[in-house]
Amino acid sequence: MERSKEFQEFCNQMLQAVKERFPEKVKIEIHKVLKNNSTELDGLVILAPEQMLSPNFYLQLYFEEYKKGVDIASLAKQIQEAYYKVLCDGENLDLDMSLESCKERIIFRLVSYERNSLLLPAVPHLRFLDMAVTFHILLRQDEEGIGSVRITNQLSDTWDLDAEALFALAKANTKRIFPQKAYSMTSMMKRLLDFEKNGESQTGFDMGSAGLNAQADEPYVITNSNGINGASVILYTDILKEIGSFLGQDYYLLPSSIHEMLAIPASAPMDEKEMHEMVEEVNKSCVVSEEILSDSVYRYDCKADTIRICTDMRM
Repeated sequence: MERSKEFQEFCNQMLQAVKERFPEKVKIEIHKVLKNNSTELDGLVILAPEQMLSPNFYLQLYFEEYKKGVDIASLAKQIQEAYYKVLCDGENLDLDMSLESCKERIIFRLVSYERNSLLLPAVPHLRFLDMAVTFHILLRQDEEGIGSVRITNQLSDTWDLDAEALFALAKANTKRIFPQKAYSMTSMMKRLLDFEKNGESQTGFDMGSAGLNAQADEPYVITNSNGINGASVILYTDILKEIGSFLGQDYYLLPSSIHEMLAIPASAPMDEKEMHEMVEEVNKSCVVSEEILSDSVYRYDCKADTIRICTDMRM
């Protein structure tokens, strides 16, 4: 990704401004960080002696604030305060990277296979259709979101675990920590309206809950309990079968992003070509590049209990 001269100058100024807020013994550097879908960000790293934590502060995010009028000094102060908060929070984290310490916190995520061609060779992963399953260690989960670290080949070799073994651990952990949730599009809109009016939010429902009947042809949002990396719920044991049983028919899965899937009954008045076009348009205009999962549409066959990529009908 090409950096503008304005952004490069901003990075230089931020580096100097942050350095001025820390003792000389603290090393402050800017590194290129490869994120999901080969998105490369500039991470400012603060390396203090005897500190195990060295969080990345992504300067692209601070550059957006800078363009809105926030000055360099204020942004440097934000980074300083955020750094000390991370250190304070880190005192309560278990940073022991032994397998015994981590095995109950190993989780998986679902990402694009093609878009992560630079990342995947460095991490244990499994192929799933045109996507890939990657593995992470959950460090925290709170009102501010989640914190995790990606499992690399080096770490998995240390543990003597391959991708299949990691998947066996992550399958149980991910479903336990992030149970699946589903919402009809109608109830989703109601949730948003209720939240805007009075701050109230519904909790959704688990697939297979008693007393709920799928409306004919109505799409359902499939995600997890906190809506982060929720598309990975389609890897949960029997979840695809449960969705089919709930809908009472075969269905399509449309990836909205890495955070959710859209389940559309096969009887819906929309053909595969229209679905492909919708997914592509949403990815181009509504989803940030780092959160795109796939341009494909998938169909689940209830009788055969199989999922496949639909034939590309865009040509």
